[in-house]
Amino acid sequence: MRQGRVGHVKRQEVMKATLRWAVCAVLVATGATACSDDETGTEQPETLSASQVCDGSLGLSGAAALKRLSTTARFTELDGTNEIGDPNAFSLPLAAKRLHDGLGDRNRCKPYRDDNDSDFPVLSIDFEARASHSDPKKVAAEGADDLVFYPLGEFAVTHEDGGATLVFACPTKGRGERTPYVRANLTVTRGQIAPDSTDKDQMAVLNGVSRALAEELGCAAQAKLPAEVPDALATD
Repeated sequence: MRQGRVGHVKRQEVMKATLRWAVCAVLVATGATACSDDETGTEQPETLSASQVCDGSLGLSGAAALKRLSTTARFTELDGTNEIGDPNAFSLPLAAKRLHDGLGDRNRCKPYRDDNDSDFPVLSIDFEARASHSDPKKVAAEGADDLVFYPLGEFAVTHEDGGATLVFACPTKGRGERTPYVRANLTVTRGQIAPDSTDKDQMAVLNGVSRALAEELGCAAQAKLPAEVPDALATD
């Protein structure tokens, strides 16, 4: 069972508030006391705008794309900690720190729609240090009909079934190895995104967070990630 969903906290607060007012009604009826809706120490779950999710890293283009993908303007993210004690919430420094770790230990961005109780995020973004990457010209020549290529970084594609992959130059060191690239993967939850949303919107979100991570890692100049995602490359 997934832990740390802010929406679960929200439901708990509603239940506690309902119980509190039921007790208050009895007390007022007996003349014992009056009640207030203020409860010291009660922490309300935080909702975020599109520009605030993923540690505020999406940029103007990425934030606008996320709103189009999700058809909403308010989001929540995971709270709590994972099995190794790291915060579940995404942060650029933690994503940079965990680049060389296994998937379960890496820090991922998972924005959830605030207007429903789904246990699935709109999308998930993961970053991983890589020693190599696919050659886009070779992949295109092999007839990858399920991929749409973009002139970003070293390798950038969206997938016909949803999701995107972006590889950019960024030397990092971890676990005793040096790697020259970072691979960013975005997966989407089909039930949480607009049916008519575009693959370019998915790439815009992924590019926005990747640009911010490149800045965090000090490799923005060589990453070749512009603020605006260009049109997809034409394929024969």
